[in-house]
Amino acid sequence: MANSAANHKFSLRLLIDEEKNRVVLAEAGKDFVDVLCSLLTLPMGTIVRLLEKHQNPQSSVVGCFHNLYKSVSDMDVDNFENEACKNMLLYPRSAKESHCRNLKLNIDDTEVTKFFLCPNFGTEGCCKVYSNLSTTRCSCGRSMTHQIQVEDGKADGVFLSCRTSFIITDDLKVSLNSMGLVLNVLNDLGYAGFDKLQEMLVDVGFEEVVTLLWYLFTSETPLTVSLLRKHCMTRKSKMLTPLVQKGGVGGEADKLLNLKVYVRKTDGSILYAECREDFVDFLFSFLAIPLEFAWEISIDNVNMGCVGNLCRSVKGLSFGQPKKANVLKCMLPSYYNCRAQLLDVAFEEMPEYECLVSNDPYRYSTSSCSKLAKKIQKNVLAGGERIAKLISVDSKSKATSDAIGLVKGETNFIVSDDLVVTPMNSSSTISLLSKLKMSISDIEEQVISIGKTEATSLLRASLITTSALTNGLSNFLKKMNPEEATPSTSKIPRTEKTL
Repeated sequence: MANSAANHKFSLRLLIDEEKNRVVLAEAGKDFVDVLCSLLTLPMGTIVRLLEKHQNPQSSVVGCFHNLYKSVSDMDVDNFENEACKNMLLYPRSAKESHCRNLKLNIDDTEVTKFFLCPNFGTEGCCKVYSNLSTTRCSCGRSMTHQIQVEDGKADGVFLSCRTSFIITDDLKVSLNSMGLVLNVLNDLGYAGFDKLQEMLVDVGFEEVVTLLWYLFTSETPLTVSLLRKHCMTRKSKMLTPLVQKGGVGGEADKLLNLKVYVRKTDGSILYAECREDFVDFLFSFLAIPLEFAWEISIDNVNMGCVGNLCRSVKGLSFGQPKKANVLKCMLPSYYNCRAQLLDVAFEEMPEYECLVSNDPYRYSTSSCSKLAKKIQKNVLAGGERIAKLISVDSKSKATSDAIGLVKGETNFIVSDDLVVTPMNSSSTISLLSKLKMSISDIEEQVISIGKTEATSLLRASLITTSALTNGLSNFLKKMNPEEATPSTSKIPRTEKTL
């Protein structure tokens, strides 16, 4: 992140109730509201990383996402297709990256996307491709290590175009500024006038925005607790009823995954799941999903602090410009397209670029290709030059052939109820079972077919509970007879010593 962006400050005018020590509303300019919009485009993995780095690293505020992120971090790189697959989960890229780079303040600390060509570019046996990783191998066998600049054009890079100020309520409802709106807000809150209210100007920078992001999930009054530093108890996550959707989903049958789960009969809790790489790819892809889609797919009434208020506000701030709708579409970079796609996610095609190269075969190399652009006008061609088109090679692939997934195939994994993912080649099932201290007859093995309905329910549960498997999938378990739920008193037998 550039220092100038990290140090940028916004001036907010607060109307506060000093007696209650609360923010009644705030008045802010378009640049700050653009930053609020950008929070919704952040991938969930980026949010986890930012909050752990700048807030309380011991406290997870987003359900099981802390465990998912830590599972990726702790897992040996040998369990992934390559190092790039692990990195793209630890540092997921937003599809709105180019927009966010042009904000006055961008809190996403993910490294800017880079572009690389093969040093043999243009020679025989070398493909006309580019990569976003210097470790990618060209078809000629060499690593694509030659970094090249890209011209993206002059995009405004922000989410709102209306040149006005905005009113933000304490629970993050954002609206166009107007006298009528202010009067209505004050009247709804029971204020007959301004005699009990005071104005305050505050400067808001990087730390304040990250703090606001934290309280976006944990408080119903995020402006007060982040800007007035009022003590606030973190909201406890509620247990939820699993999402049930009536009817089948067309075309879903060929997308099912089979998941083996181990259930405690007495209360129906799912203790662990055994799965293959396709289900783990699916779980890890949660980290790349942007916040606004995570909220939208989880149904309007999910208890996620004030996320819903901000999402609805941004959706309502439409001024007839097509780009406004793009803020709330789930679009992921193409390299997150893996073995199983069970959610309504679209993948953007990697752009094709052009560069100027020499017709002279001795000069047709990276030295003559100094910059990429989406489109090069023919009138800039000099003598002996032509336009070459370059396509992208998948960043997670080892060569120019497509990679199938993120983690290696033919691998078994254990997933706990709170979504701690562990390869079975590095964990002990004996230790896991012994720690449960349960009767062996109280554990039942079942198989659940995971399709769109189950996948949506699991994502919803993972956002707001620490028992994602139980809350997300228990409704899809086979119902047991009452007598089957009564455990016997026999314990798991001890293993006899062998000589």
